[in-house]
Amino acid sequence: VVRLLKTSPEKPITLAIGDGANDVSMIQEAHVGIGIMGKEGRQAVRNSDYAIARFKFLAKLLLVHGHFYYIRVATLVQYFFYKNVCFITPQFLYQFFCLFSQQTLYDSVYLTLYNICFTSLPILVYSLFEQLVHPDILQSKPGLYRDISKNSLLSFRTFLYWTLLGFSHAFVFFFGSYILMGEDTTLMGNGQMFGNWTFGTLVFTVMVITVTLKLALETQFWTWMNHFVTWGSIAFYFIFSLFYGGIIWPFLHTQDMYFVFVQLLSSGSAWFAIIIIIITCLFPDVVKKVFYRHLCPTSTQKSQSLSAPQAQALSCVESLCCYQHGQSGCSRLACLLEQMMGQCKASVNNCHTSSRSNRSWSDTEILYSNDRSILTLSPIEASRC
Repeated sequence: VVRLLKTSPEKPITLAIGDGANDVSMIQEAHVGIGIMGKEGRQAVRNSDYAIARFKFLAKLLLVHGHFYYIRVATLVQYFFYKNVCFITPQFLYQFFCLFSQQTLYDSVYLTLYNICFTSLPILVYSLFEQLVHPDILQSKPGLYRDISKNSLLSFRTFLYWTLLGFSHAFVFFFGSYILMGEDTTLMGNGQMFGNWTFGTLVFTVMVITVTLKLALETQFWTWMNHFVTWGSIAFYFIFSLFYGGIIWPFLHTQDMYFVFVQLLSSGSAWFAIIIIIITCLFPDVVKKVFYRHLCPTSTQKSQSLSAPQAQALSCVESLCCYQHGQSGCSRLACLLEQMMGQCKASVNNCHTSSRSNRSWSDTEILYSNDRSILTLSPIEASRC
């Protein structure tokens, strides 16, 4: 039966859940198999992808953990493509300016450590801890799963967006630095000239900062670890470059980068170029996010305000008095005025009494028109005001 569903024209994603040995073939055939541990034994658990102790945990497994893991994995895969496109494209463009001599744009140490040290930890922490929406809201609002259904975050359109974004940023990295140094390389105050390695280091510096800040723009759930690895990766790059290029290492046969990074940071023009190039790359993305969030937000973006601390503070002032009970705008405004005048408890009781006969689905279609849990929209109690 499961195979018939999998091979049907609609090509659905199937899930099978069972607790005994007779469910093993069904669990193995489905795309996702879940075993329940219990009196029936462990045969189903041993052959499943996920194991739970009670059937009631299935809702949290799908709506919360499934939501989180899909977003994390989708961003992880596409961000890796993005940052490596940013990394390789300037190397390709550089060949048109060095007569295809196979001269590398970056130092060999930078080539090795880019994916290992400079840009690895931020995406690792993101893929472990990211939460777009609070877990309680995800479980109480099943309709939010529609925003990521049908593999929307790993579609060809989304993949094309990340890839084109990587190419556009790479072009800005390379040609922004080339415009700065193309005609005149005497960017030092004492008349010293920038060379080939200084140009490559400038491109690499802008690239490391931009791809790290791009992931910071995608992060919704900030923890101390996110802050540590995000800003720490940028700081580590600068500290490492200063030590690597500022000291003569006896075990290295050649040191092409000696004093290059120090010379680069000594130029005001180089600092100006770094800031301008980073803003040029990230500003359109910020505008796009603000534009979509305010004009055509998804249900997930609307629900993010319910889990943010500052939004909860606004809810206590704005929606404490009967907002969650389907009152009209005038009634909510009247309750808010009474609340500001110190009559919050009385107004709450009056609003609760008057709203019991006025509850209707049309009044509560504020955020989730198809979600029956709208009556529990705001979990904030009156005592917290």
